Amino acid sequence: MFKFNIIMKEIFTNLQLIWAVARYNNKATFQGHYLGLAWEIMTPVIQIGLFFFVFGTIRGDQPVYLNEEVAVAFLPWMLVGMSAWLFMKSATMQGSKSIQKQIKLVSKMQFPVSVIPGIAMAGKLTAYFVTLSAVIIMIVVLGHMPSLYWIQYFYYLFAMLVFIYFFALLNSTLTIMIRDYQQILQPIMQLVFWFSGVVWRIQEMVPERFIRVLDLNPFSYLLTGFRNTFLGEIFFWEHWETTVFFWLLILLMALISSHLHLKLRDKFIDLA
Repeated sequence: MFKFNIIMKEIFTNLQLIWAVARYNNKATFQGHYLGLAWEIMTPVIQIGLFFFVFGTIRGDQPVYLNEEVAVAFLPWMLVGMSAWLFMKSATMQGSKSIQKQIKLVSKMQFPVSVIPGIAMAGKLTAYFVTLSAVIIMIVVLGHMPSLYWIQYFYYLFAMLVFIYFFALLNSTLTIMIRDYQQILQPIMQLVFWFSGVVWRIQEMVPERFIRVLDLNPFSYLLTGFRNTFLGEIFFWEHWETTVFFWLLILLMALISSHLHLKLRDKFIDLA
């Protein structure tokens, strides 16, 4: 727990630095492109359009059931899920290789290595919020009006950021330790995509006895939560079992990632 406290102190102490470096990295990445930072917005929009064309055509007019009583059209259901998934995937993949890419630079700077996955995650937030704003406009046009349930979006946003940060911290440490880890993580994220119900409600495709196991998937928990917030009018405490499991999983991952990171931090330059 002590090492976890050290990581949290480093993050909160350097929040301003994280945002400043993330903005600088975004500008530097697209500086030579005619459209600049617009590519950060256009890329997820193109991906969402492609997935809707493929899976919307397959599904047709069939609604998606959030539970036994609430059914919604496929388009708003997919839009809400895809906007969150694209952020989580990109932040996870960028965060997992962030320390390896920046370790030699950081060795010359005066800030803790633990902020690097945070910088990678923060760099993806601009595109996420712009995409989400467009999605919200679309679902309102499609008839899903703002309600009291929308307030809990901030709970799921907080939960997503905490989960992705510690997941990225763990992955970035493992990437330094295991040289082939990036090649392992990519197919894992592909499996997570299909088994988290990003573009298809996986509960409709597997035997009922496996549904409870799939519901424990943290990515699925977050995607379901965002959809329940904007479309289903379901509060997060109505499924308290999965909520408790999610935060216990986060705590376990935070303790493990903090321990590994601080234990190996002094050896990162040699391992990288």
